[in-house]
Parts: sequence; structure tokens; C-alpha cells
Amino acid sequence: MPFNNISRLYPESTIYRWCNSKVDYLEVDSSDPGEASRIRESLQSFVSALKSEVLFISPAEDVLSATVACKCSNLNSTVRMAERAGCLWKAPVIYKGGEETLSVISPENENFRELFESLRKIGSVSIVRKTRLLPNALRDSYTISLSDLFGRLTDKQVRHLAFATASGYFGIPKKTSMEALAAAERISESTLQEHISKAESKVMEALTPYIRLYLSSFARRSNEPPS
Repeated sequence: MPFNNISRLYPESTIYRWCNSKVDYLEVDSSDPGEASRIRESLQSFVSALKSEVLFISPAEDVLSATVACKCSNLNSTVRMAERAGCLWKAPVIYKGGEETLSVISPENENFRELFESLRKIGSVSIVRKTRLLPNALRDSYTISLSDLFGRLTDKQVRHLAFATASGYFGIPKKTSMEALAAAERISESTLQEHISKAESKVMEALTPYIRLYLSSFARRSNEPPS
């Protein structure tokens, strides 16, 4: 599979892929800046082999995202294979070190078995996790938009919230204090507290409709009416 082959050549990078059957959108996250640059330089030759073309590539050197004209088929794309088997697939598809992670939703066991057998013909396949979805629960199986969660936060609020999280401030028990975080950030404790409190409030407000949605689905699964 083409994008998986790229990840095999550049094992320090993770490639995320979204596809709408017309365009592939790719994001590359790499711990090695040099490797990300090499992917950027070689991307056109990779897609040319698919008789495709790069439609856009991010100009910033520290960020690699690109759109590519989609040339997916049942012969070179696991997402097309999933669709052929009657399964839904969940974006993004993830490629890392020559391994592909594909999440699918199957209406019937037969659909999943058909897909699984098709994938076994082209490589090694394993089931990482399998869960059962009840009727009307499909809507809670898709990812939440990052812009929905964090779009209202300022740059400072995002940075301070990320630093506090990484430092273990929200752990139980806490691994650090607001005083220590403020000292590390070189700002006053009251200022940092204000940034983090506002960030927490905005994130929780953004999560509220998703919490209500999950609660209604959870109640159905538990055969209990929502309180």
C-alpha cells in the first residue's frame, strides 16, 4: 500500500491520512525534522508512481501537510477494500514504521470477516480492539473535532494548558503545583491560574454536547433512562 510503503522508509514519522475518494489529505508528525524534510522532498515521486499528483503542500518547513489527488482502488487501498466489504472506515488512517492502523465499523460479522480475509491476502493482519455497537450508538463512535474543543482558546491558554497537562498538574495525585508551573513558565501564579482556569472552562463548555450525547447512548446501553 503506497502510504504504508512511505512509512516503512521513514520509521521515525507517523503519517495520518484522510480521504474523500477525490483527495487524500496527509499530515506527517515526526520526531526527526530531517526525516520530515526527506518525506517532503520525495512525496512527488511517490505519488507520481500512482499516476497522481500533489495538489498542495504546506510551505512551512516545520509542518508537513499535503493534499494529493486520490487514486485509491481495491488493489492499493485498504479503505476501498473496507468499503467493498460493506464496512465504514474511520479517519484518519495511521501509518507508522510500515504498519497501518485502520478502524472500521461493520454492520454484520460477515462484512468484517470478508474484509479481514481480503486484508490477509496482502499482509499480516491483527485485531487490536473489537467492540459491539448497539442501534443508534453509531454517532458516538466518531472522533471529536479538535477545532470544536480548542478553537475558542487563545494561543497562551493552549500552551499553558498543554504544559500543565504534560507536567502532571491534572494527575491524581498532582505531580506538580501551580506555584511550580508558574516558576517554570516565568509568569505570576495568578496569571497562570487565570489562563488555565479559562482554558478548562472553554474545553468543558465545548465538551458539553458530546457528554450529553454519550450519556444518552450510555443510558440506552444500560437500559436506564437518562436522569
